[in-house]
Amino acid sequence: MLKSDLKVPSSNSLSTFIPFLRTKDKHYKFCWDTVLGYFVHSAYNKALLNIELDGFKALCGKRFAEILDEPNFWKEIEAMYFENEELFKISPELLMFKATKDEIDPNSKKLGDTLTSLLNDFSVDSSPETDLNILAKEIKAQFDAFYVSTKVKQPVKRNQTPYLPFLTKCFQQDLEFLNSRPSYLVAQFSDFIKLYSFLYISQLALNIKDWKNGAPSHKPCFFIVDNEKASRERTHIQNYGYGQLVEYLNYLFPYLVINETLQEKGETKPLWQLFEAIKGDTAVLSKLNQFTEDFSEARSKFFRNHTLVEEQTITEDAIQQLLNLSYWQFDKKRGTLEEYNQTAVKGVLKTICAPFIQKRGQAGQVLTFNQDYIVLLTNLAIGENEKLRLHELIIAFESRGIYFDKQSQQNLVNFYERMGIVERMSDSGDAVYVKKTV
Repeated sequence: MLKSDLKVPSSNSLSTFIPFLRTKDKHYKFCWDTVLGYFVHSAYNKALLNIELDGFKALCGKRFAEILDEPNFWKEIEAMYFENEELFKISPELLMFKATKDEIDPNSKKLGDTLTSLLNDFSVDSSPETDLNILAKEIKAQFDAFYVSTKVKQPVKRNQTPYLPFLTKCFQQDLEFLNSRPSYLVAQFSDFIKLYSFLYISQLALNIKDWKNGAPSHKPCFFIVDNEKASRERTHIQNYGYGQLVEYLNYLFPYLVINETLQEKGETKPLWQLFEAIKGDTAVLSKLNQFTEDFSEARSKFFRNHTLVEEQTITEDAIQQLLNLSYWQFDKKRGTLEEYNQTAVKGVLKTICAPFIQKRGQAGQVLTFNQDYIVLLTNLAIGENEKLRLHELIIAFESRGIYFDKQSQQNLVNFYERMGIVERMSDSGDAVYVKKTV
């Protein structure tokens, strides 16, 4: 799985697993509407639209002129659907108009590609139209008439192992659940992709150093509900919350760059899978040792002090030594490239993580969920079930990388009770059920 000809690249670059992760501020300016439109084309396995919204409106105008007894009524329909966001409530697929082919900026595309990698060649069928009125059905029919479904070239190859298989499974399941409820999906689609952008980045960061232990698992990442108090005495929040996430974000770029550097372009596997494939191979070990020497020499100008490279006799140690070198380039004490990695970390925090971070006095920065995200998350976790026991709901949250301590869990119950979606079969906590709202 290693490149046949390993050479030290002239610069640090990244195009896999988190393709939007860059070391300059300009790469973190993207439009969420464009990201959403771009993601929708992959989720529904359709080609990007070439026609812009005005062109589609003209087609609809022509069609309604043919079928209406009073052609002037088209002006009413136009105002109703095309002069506000109502058009996008007809069908999730119409959200593709937010990202027509020639108007997608590179940054939004790269973030969209990151989300598309979570699909891992999964797609959903056209959403049902049972709740549409006669006008909306005609607009949707016109969309289907001029648009021909096609297979698109996915950024992730078929059967390629995703970096976080457990999260990919949840993502696919949640998207399918939402797609069967198109009105709810349209209303929640933007929050849904923001939520999973955060979950993907946070869980990849928390798993990035654990490549020796096989496929990743959901790691503790603790949140509070945004209306509750945070304090330094809440150890889970302090030890496994915002501070932990920031610490691990520092390893993403250096580790993923090495992972990509070691493998052939277009065939990059997760670091944990690469290790499983090459461990025990003496020829590969020899190549790794030689490459590490070459890497250390080529990057010596970026180290503050001479870095001793030792010949390793175990594949695991050889990979770790190389990863250490890559990280040390960006370390404040050891390297000179700290500002570049910090740009990447701060860029992620200010964009992907921002909706889930609040500052709480002496407790400092904490990870939070507001009530809108709580409702969305609860509905996703319950899924096709009518209700779940509270402890089952908490397990479903954790399977997505979202953890709450006992105090936050009680706060959740209070919130659910105010919403009227709690059923108590007895005074026992095990008999508390939570119902979904859709």
